[in-house]
Amino acid sequence: MKAKPDRDPWRSAWRDALAAMSLGWDLAVPIFGGTLLGHFLDRWLHTGYIFTMGLLTLGVGTGFYNVMRTIRRVIERDQQLAEQEKREKEQGEDETDQ
Repeated sequence: MKAKPDRDPWRSAWRDALAAMSLGWDLAVPIFGGTLLGHFLDRWLHTGYIFTMGLLTLGVGTGFYNVMRTIRRVIERDQQLAEQEKREKEQGEDETDQ
């Protein structure tokens, strides 16, 4: 059973604003974490910049994946809300026609 989308516009606006504010963290944390871990591995194993560059690349990919996933969720929720409003409008019109 799917949860009903929220109809309160203020609550929906705040939820979208919080999701937008978290996008920066979703992008920055994997990049910084990968770079930091790579740096420590390179120093420990004396490998130059191999792990730093590899984990930086992995962090960038992971960060953009997180952002894409968050945006996709917001779009899907908006589409569900629009479909539900369309169905309710059609049902309202059907009831007034009878």
